[in-house]
Order: sequence, then structure tokens, then C-alpha cells
Amino acid sequence: MRRLAGIAALLAASPALADVARKNPFSLGVNEGSVGEVGRFGLWLLRQQAEFYQLLRGGVEAAAQNPSALASLAGAAFVYGVFHAAGPGHGKAVISSYMLANERAMKRGVVLSFLAAGWQGLVAIALVGVATLLLGATAQSMTAAMGWIEKAAFAAIAGFGGWLLWRKGAAFVAALRPPPPVSSRFTCDDGKGPHPADCPHCVAPDPKRLGQDFSWRQGAATVLAAGSRPCSGAILALVFSSALHAFPVGVWATLAMAMGTALTTAGLAAAAVLFKSGMTRLLGARTRRAELFARGLEALAALAVLLLGLSLLLGLWASGG
Repeated sequence: MRRLAGIAALLAASPALADVARKNPFSLGVNEGSVGEVGRFGLWLLRQQAEFYQLLRGGVEAAAQNPSALASLAGAAFVYGVFHAAGPGHGKAVISSYMLANERAMKRGVVLSFLAAGWQGLVAIALVGVATLLLGATAQSMTAAMGWIEKAAFAAIAGFGGWLLWRKGAAFVAALRPPPPVSSRFTCDDGKGPHPADCPHCVAPDPKRLGQDFSWRQGAATVLAAGSRPCSGAILALVFSSALHAFPVGVWATLAMAMGTALTTAGLAAAAVLFKSGMTRLLGARTRRAELFARGLEALAALAVLLLGLSLLLGLWASGG
């Protein structure tokens, strides 16, 4: 167990990691997936994360010695997950952009958020469990493994965004085409009485249909893209608990952290759905301009996912990863 003890000492005292921690206290020598510079609110969130990380580390140590401290550890890990998800990162951006691009059902968005957070936690548990418990990995080798995981996760985001843009871009282009002429002998009825055939009510489909192209295969791809890069806070908690011969304590903290992350991400996903639905109603539920807005927003959100993945890959490449 000397390697595990060395990992714990390295996490606590290494000058290189301390320098990284001053920039972002939750990275293990790898990028956190941030996009661009953060403002005052982002810096405040990072400070809150730093404080909760110290509580988390102390909670792991206390729970390893006394099981009665598991409840307080779960609370600290949960709040850490809330603040971590609210800060800069790619997971919530993927989920929120996907919800704008492909969803109108809030319940499904909440489910996807919890699945993505759960998957992220499981990846962290599997990575640390295999690396430290079975292979006796060092901090350096785990950093290298995290680098490869980041590359794969960011490439998956870019690929998913490209596929989504191809589908939603085609739908937007189709919506731009003028509707075929309809004989004036026909009328339509929206439930409020007949209208002329060229009225705006007859152009766009029912807005409920805009979300009917959802499939759980697409949802699974979103979950994998958003959650394949494990949270560094969970990695550190798991490694530290392993060094204390209390790996289940780290698993407990990681699961609580995932719940906090899921709660914040679900809120952002719900906000995306409400924004899209509200704007569609504001423009007129069954008008051509409402359909153009919805399809255009979907295409822009898909483009955002693609650009996010590419920017993360470029950032990783520029940093020497």
C-alpha cells in the first residue's frame, strides 16, 4: 500500500498540484473542461468549490475512522456536486444544448441529467477502483489515463454534435423552403372554426410533433458524451479514501456528489425546455415563424455542441494533453 500512501501524500503536498489547485482546486493535472474565461460569478463558484473540497477531504478522513460521519460526508459531497455543476464545465452544456436541439419534454430532460451524473460517477469509481486497487497505479499514471479519457470524451462530444447538426440542420433547411401551394377550395380548422387555406395556422405542424423525434438511443449518446469525463473531485475523493484503506467511503461520497450534480444539471435542462416552449408559444404555437424559430434554435444548439467538443479538443491539444 505504499503507492496509495504516496498518492495521498502527493495530493496533499505536491507543489505542482498545489499550483494547479490554485488555478482550479479540482483537477488532477488535467483540464477541467472549462470553456473560456469565467467572470466574477464563476470565480465565486470556484471559491465555493474550494471550500467544499476541503470539507469533503476532511469528511472522507473522518468517515474512514468513524462511520457516524458518513451522513455529514454525504451532505458535503452533495453540496460540492451542486456547486461543481454550476461552475464552468462541459457536461451541463451538452445536456442543455441537446435539450434545446431535440427536446420539449421536461421529464425526459431531468432523467437524462440524472443518468449523465450517475454515469459520470460510475466512470470515476471504475477508473480509480481498477487503477488503484487492482493495478496499484501511481498519481502520474492516473493523470495519463485521465488525459486519454478526456480525449475520448471530448471527441465523443464533437462527433455527437456533428451528427446532431447534420440532422437538425437538414430539418432547418427543410423548414426554410416555402410550403407547397394549396387550393383555396380547401380550408383548415384549428378547433376555433374554419380558416382560409393560406392562413398561418395551416403552415406549421402541431408543436407537440417537434419533440417526437426523440429516441432513447439519442438520449444514451447524450448521456455518454456528457458523463464519460469523470469529475476530478470524485477522483480525488476516491484516491484519498483508497489511501486510507476505505474505498467504500469514497464511493459513498461520489454517489452523493453525483446527486448534487444531477440536481443542478436537471435545473438547467428544465430551463432550456421552458425557454424553447415559451418562445414557441410567444411566436404562435402553430405558425410558420414558430416552426422556423424552433428549427433554427435546434440547429444552433447542435452547432454549439459541435463547437464545444472541438474547442475542448483544441484546448487539450494546446495545453500539451
